[in-house]
Amino acid sequence: MSQSTVATTVARRAPASRQRASLQVVTPTDRAGSVWFPVICVALLLAGLAAVLGFNTSMAQDSFKVSALESRSASLADTEDALAQSINSKAAPQRLAVRADELGMVPASSAAFIDLDKDTVLGVAEVAKAPDGFNVGGAATSTASERSTSTKADKSKADKTKKADTTEKSKADKTKAEKSTTDKTKADKSPTTN
Repeated sequence: MSQSTVATTVARRAPASRQRASLQVVTPTDRAGSVWFPVICVALLLAGLAAVLGFNTSMAQDSFKVSALESRSASLADTEDALAQSINSKAAPQRLAVRADELGMVPASSAAFIDLDKDTVLGVAEVAKAPDGFNVGGAATSTASERSTSTKADKSKADKTKKADTTEKSKADKTKAEKSTTDKTKADKSPTTN
């Protein structure tokens, strides 16, 4: 590059006339800007706080609803367990035996089966008769409290029997005493020989 080309390039870049920018004095009122800016900032801050407060309030209400529903669910689960236990106790073999005994049912001595495909009866069914002695229903229902009650009843029966025996014994003693007194009076009245 030659010097002449450099000079022309610089000349092209340089402005033809330079104007000076005018300077002004800036006062604080001019720099503050609009009055609406702090109002908008405070309004946005208050709106954000209100939104957070509303969100927390709705979360607290939902928490109370969840607690109430969990409590209700636990209550229903307890009720379900109690009903299942009641059904299981009523369906127990011992309870069924007691209920059958209350209805006057007795164990079958033989069984007969119906074959629906062939329309035939397999086996011979006989009329069931009540067994003498041991009763399944009575054995199934005896519990510790019932045994203690039956023991008390047996004791009261034994006491009544004792009282009856003592009454009979006292009657027998009275008749013996009367007989001995009558024998003595007879002996006193009869002449004795020496």
